[in-house]
Amino acid sequence: MLRNDGSKISIANSIAKYDVDEDMFFVSVLRDITEEKQQREKLKISEERYRSITENIEESLWFAERKNGNLKVVLYTHAIEDITGYSTDEFLNDDKLWIKIIHPDDTETVLVKLKRLYEDKARNSDVIEYRIIHKSGSIVWIENKVNLIRDSKGEIQKIYGLVSDISIHKKAEAELRKSAEDLKILNDAKDRFLSIISHDLRTPFSSILGFTDYLLSAKDVPEEKQQEYIRMIQSSSKSMLSLVNSLLDWTRIQTGRIKFEPERINAKSILDKSLNMLSGAALQKNVNLNSLIENEVFVHADATLLLQVFNNLISNAIKFTKPGGEIKIAAEPQVAKRAFEFRVIDDGVGISEENRDKLFNIDAKFTTPGTSGEKGSGLGLSLVHEIILKHGGEISVESEPGKGSEFIFSIPVSSMNILLVDDMKTDRLLYSKLIKNFLPGYNIVEASEGEEALESIKISPPAIVITDHLMPKMNGYDLVKNIKMLETKFKPPVIILSSDVTEIVEEEYRELGIEYVFQKPVNLKSFKEALEKSLKKAIYN
Repeated sequence: MLRNDGSKISIANSIAKYDVDEDMFFVSVLRDITEEKQQREKLKISEERYRSITENIEESLWFAERKNGNLKVVLYTHAIEDITGYSTDEFLNDDKLWIKIIHPDDTETVLVKLKRLYEDKARNSDVIEYRIIHKSGSIVWIENKVNLIRDSKGEIQKIYGLVSDISIHKKAEAELRKSAEDLKILNDAKDRFLSIISHDLRTPFSSILGFTDYLLSAKDVPEEKQQEYIRMIQSSSKSMLSLVNSLLDWTRIQTGRIKFEPERINAKSILDKSLNMLSGAALQKNVNLNSLIENEVFVHADATLLLQVFNNLISNAIKFTKPGGEIKIAAEPQVAKRAFEFRVIDDGVGISEENRDKLFNIDAKFTTPGTSGEKGSGLGLSLVHEIILKHGGEISVESEPGKGSEFIFSIPVSSMNILLVDDMKTDRLLYSKLIKNFLPGYNIVEASEGEEALESIKISPPAIVITDHLMPKMNGYDLVKNIKMLETKFKPPVIILSSDVTEIVEEEYRELGIEYVFQKPVNLKSFKEALEKSLKKAIYN
């Protein structure tokens, strides 16, 4: 309505109709609601701002208030679904749902901490970190900040909470602790290394110097004795060279300076190469080498280091097998572990239970002469142990004195699958054909969105994951975060291939450790190079 002074006001017009003695008339009541409408507009703007904030932060706000004498949660913001997988309605309709999803190992601790906070009238806030079980079944670390509003008697009237996903932070903490532990191990290894050098190298040097001094100073030494002393010098020199080589290899692995380039290789061909190299030593001792591996065995390993493993284990078996004995090498897939298990079996002298614990420990540096007096550095099995661990495998030994030994080790298998994740069917078809052309030996497994892809990875981890960014249910960024949180030793390399790549998106993926982020349509040469390089990489837990 326009007032007499020219200003505008908002009015509410209430009209009532009356019938009196067949006469009808109307009553109109005008009310100035200008200020009321302005307040409603301000409230609407405030609500929109609040909604924008709560819907765009990664943390979830929750609010509880006292109703009918009981505290009840009445609000969860939208982010709670991203953190837990459950919707706000699911939480509001089930008061016990939050307790149900706390990790069983953390439930008692969390409830005790909350009980102490609620009952201590002098305290109004706390921060609790614990694990929950996501709706998808994965474990999520959360931080729950709780703030209480109490009345004059100390009774809780309202509770404000803020829930954050701190899984990546927790994982970084664990990795930092592991790095600190590894550094301590490395420092201890350095001390042991110096101890071995000072003690073990002194012995062969003393022998070499002693015999050479004697031969140089003594006169009229019989030729037979000269030959004997020279053989002793040669034996000490070989022992020293073996020790130095083992120490250098072991140290390079410990310090990360050894070349480590795992790729898809045929373990049978590596084993055959090792058997050819050691056949002379076996023939000389009349020991039969028997490979029970008939088919090709493809694993994800460094060919040079795997050859070193076979050489060490088989030469050890030859050393402790009596003439006429047999050494067998077998392999079988371990589906649950995504690995091939190899066994080097001999019927030699065996190892006592007391000494089995010393085999892979450089502290013990356990060594005994072979059945024909062969000597070793005592570091070979420590080196093998480090190589197997570097590949993400395991090694153990089963043995009984007088009946032989069985060394068992595992190496991750090489997947033949490439997982392509994209919600556009036409793009999946196009890039499947491209990848097939680049890598004809691989199978293309397709998924239309992140959740489907994650389930596929849990069941059978592929060699590579190629994923879009913007997808329904779970986008590429969340998929990468979930892959990193998987409790598996092998995590496939990820390539981002999307039409929605911006500098900000690319930077976010870089922070997650993703090396290759491509904009569609992709440069085919760069894409092919990324595929080939990714196949040579594996990220271990």
